[in-house]
Amino acid sequence: MILDCGKFLILIAMTTGLLAAAGPSSARCPDRPPCKGCGCKGGPGYRIIATGKCAGFKQLKTKCGEPPTLRCTFENAPGTGLNRHCALAKPD
Repeated sequence: MILDCGKFLILIAMTTGLLAAAGPSSARCPDRPPCKGCGCKGGPGYRIIATGKCAGFKQLKTKCGEPPTLRCTFENAPGTGLNRHCALAKPD
């Protein structure tokens, strides 16, 4: 198959773009649209009472306790929990 120079350059650009978009397998969690409330960007949905900050999945047990309602308030914002899998994934 013979490609002219222009088609070849377009093919290379498209292939490079697709590879860059795929990114590494240990990519961070996807960005979510702006929102309000703990959990709205995919976190567990708990606010730490002592600091007023949202707790992440990795710190939920240490900062909030077990059950998390011991030291945190559950806000249940839309989107709560959507990033659990990628937030707790082990790096490759």
